[in-house]
Formats: sequence, C-alpha cells, structure tokens
Amino acid sequence: MNEPIAIQTSNLTKYYGKNRGIENLNLEVQKGEIFGFLGPNGAGKTTTIRLLLDLIRKTSGEATIFGYDTQKDSQKIREQTAYIPGELGFYKDWTGRRTLQYLFKLYNHAVKWTVAEELAQTFKLNLDKKVRELSKGNKQKIGAILALAPDVDLLILDEPTSGLDPLVKNEFYKALSQKHAESGCTIFLSSHVLQEVEKVAHHVSIIRQGFLVEVADLSQLKRLALKHVEVLLASPADGKVLKEKLPKQLTKNFTVEGSRASLLANREDLTSLLSLLQELGFRDLNISDSTLEDIFLEYYDVKANGKAFGDKKAPTSTPNSRKAKRRWLK
Repeated sequence: MNEPIAIQTSNLTKYYGKNRGIENLNLEVQKGEIFGFLGPNGAGKTTTIRLLLDLIRKTSGEATIFGYDTQKDSQKIREQTAYIPGELGFYKDWTGRRTLQYLFKLYNHAVKWTVAEELAQTFKLNLDKKVRELSKGNKQKIGAILALAPDVDLLILDEPTSGLDPLVKNEFYKALSQKHAESGCTIFLSSHVLQEVEKVAHHVSIIRQGFLVEVADLSQLKRLALKHVEVLLASPADGKVLKEKLPKQLTKNFTVEGSRASLLANREDLTSLLSLLQELGFRDLNISDSTLEDIFLEYYDVKANGKAFGDKKAPTSTPNSRKAKRRWLK
C-alpha cells in the first residue's frame, strides 16, 4: 500500500470508566516523517500509542496505520512496526544478548546481529550482564536497540530516553536520525521534553489532559521553545528599571523579588535581553529550558485559577484546522 499518510486518527477517544484518557484526537502523520508527540505525564500519550498498537481498545473514533485499521489489521501493522514501551519488562535472569536475540526472532524477517552489536557499543551496553544487574538506563538501552536494529517501516517510541544520561541521549538521537536517513521510515516519538524532540522532529503535536492543543512544524518549534531566565540584579531598584525597559512581550511573565528577577523569553529575544542586562549590570544569571507547562501558560493564557483545557469542549476539527483550535483555546 502506498498511502502518503502513515498514521491517521479521527475523533479517537478512550475513557477508562468515567476517567478520560483521550478525547476527539485528530492526528495526521505523513509517511517518512519524524513526528514528535509531546505532553506532560498523564496527558494521554501512552493511551494514544496503546490504541494505535491495539494493546487497548478505543471507546470511539477511528485510527489507521498505513491505511490499515488498527484493530482489524493489527497483525499486519505489527509486522511493519518496532516499539519501545514506556515501561520495559524483560526476563530478569536473561542477559541483554539473549533478550535481544529472542525478541528479534519474533519478526518475520531476519535482523542483522552486527547492527545490534554496533548499537550496544555506541550506547556502551554490556550485553552479557543479566537484566537484574542492569540499571534503568541500561535496560532502556536494550529497548533502544530493539527499536533501532530491525528493518521496519514505522517506529513508535514512548519516552525512549527515560533513564538515559545526557551523553547517551545524544547518541540515541544521532542513531535515530541516521536510521531515518538511511531507511526513510516513519517515526512517532513520544516525550515530555520539547528540547529533545526538536533535535529530530519535522512536526510536533502537544497533548494536554487528553486533548490535542497544538500542531507545529520545525520553524514553529523555535517559537515554542522558551527559555527561563533568572537574574540577580545589582540592587532592588534595578528590578523596576528592568521592567520599564523590557520589550512588551517579555513583561507578561516578569516577576521580581528584591534583587532577583525571572521571566520567560523566546530564543529570538535573548540577544536583546542580554544586552539590556549588561547595560544595567547584574551579579548572576541563569538560563534554563522551560517546561511544557510554561509553554502552555505562555501561548494559551491558562491562568493558575482559570479553567484547564480539559474543562472546555474539545475541537472536532483536524489538526490543520487552526481557526477552530484558536476558538477553543480562547
């Protein structure tokens, strides 16, 4: 089948009794792209992935992968898919080597063992240690190899870097980009860290409390990737001066307490902000990545005492229907 769309959902909904998992989720992932699926813990990322893989059943709506219905044709879909779950469960008395060799046999085609060994070397994983002797990060490396070594059309990765140290995370994303470049496979990547996903993703969606709230391409990611700036000023009086001189778009999230000030800034605003701080003089400065919750507060104006997204009626439009989404987000 040669459909240009790899993954498509239409009003996909899952309730666990009275509790919402996801509601009216409309996603469209193009064949051959790396798609980031972002959201805080409990947002509905894993529920969506389990529905796509037919590990749980939907309440309503539709979902297809490569044109196949995710329930009726789940076996065909799994033959083309590699998957890293959010929680890995391996036999504790098996070594990493035995685990990989056994699970690779479940594919209907041979997996090159040399590729697995190369990945293990890249991730600095000892394949001859028993699973019970491995840390969470090293177990996660086994999962990464299980996804990256097979020759498949689709990778579905649920928080694949959980437990990995920063250096190994970088190696993982390098290996993921290389696999995509060589095979042209579609990659559906779940995470709660925007700064990781933006390294590789072509498009991202953001899910919160079971609802889709944003779909963006790579250029729009730069707008979403805010920086949290904390500065220790020379004196308390400088806080008032700083606020007066700040560009209007930066005053919204500006707070000051004594000589300490903090704000959220877009990357594009950092240069002018640093120039202003140098002009005033400061004693210390810290710039860190913002959280997804910061992004929600900034771009959707969700107040601490206001209604959450889940308290409003979800849009029934597709992700590309921007006007409908804006009406809902207001």
